[in-house]
Amino acid sequence: MRLALSARCLGLLLLSASPAFAASCPAGQTQVCLGGCICVPDPDGVIGPAQQRVGEVAATSLEGWILRSRASALSQGTAPIPPAIRQMLLPYYPTDVLDNVRYRVGDADDMAAARTMLQNPDIKAVTLVDVIVFRNEALAQDAALWAHELFHVQQYRQWGSLEFARRYTRDYDAVESPAYRQQFDVARELRQQVQRPAH
Repeated sequence: MRLALSARCLGLLLLSASPAFAASCPAGQTQVCLGGCICVPDPDGVIGPAQQRVGEVAATSLEGWILRSRASALSQGTAPIPPAIRQMLLPYYPTDVLDNVRYRVGDADDMAAARTMLQNPDIKAVTLVDVIVFRNEALAQDAALWAHELFHVQQYRQWGSLEFARRYTRDYDAVESPAYRQQFDVARELRQQVQRPAH
């Protein structure tokens, strides 16, 4: 999914702190990131709280964009998960997730997150809470890609949309890595099923 943030949100994130790196800064210093991260003196404790406020504004903006984009995708028309994909993913996801997720191919709304994200040729699909927007029909038939996106649906369910946005703006790799791992594992297991001789 890898949500590339709008230029406005990206500008707000330039000073966001990575919790793992911040823990390694000496007392009286705060992490500042601009491409790379460094520790800078912050004797009055001003930078840290400012970074937290900026991060909260970015997360709130991202959540709003996600929710507006979800509503737009729903208004354009969505469909339930294809039956063959649903059957393949039954061992990996609860039926209530599989039964409630919706999808569509493409997004006609110029202001929607999905359309913006899909401008990047590396992005194959975008999850908007419980609506998945795929770049094209062929990708919408990829069970392993569905596994990745359904992992995000579960993250939204577990965290809520605001916490998802907070975590994504703070450290998108921590959000994406387990979804990519799930995608890889499902792809491997589905290949193994095809390669097993029928008895």
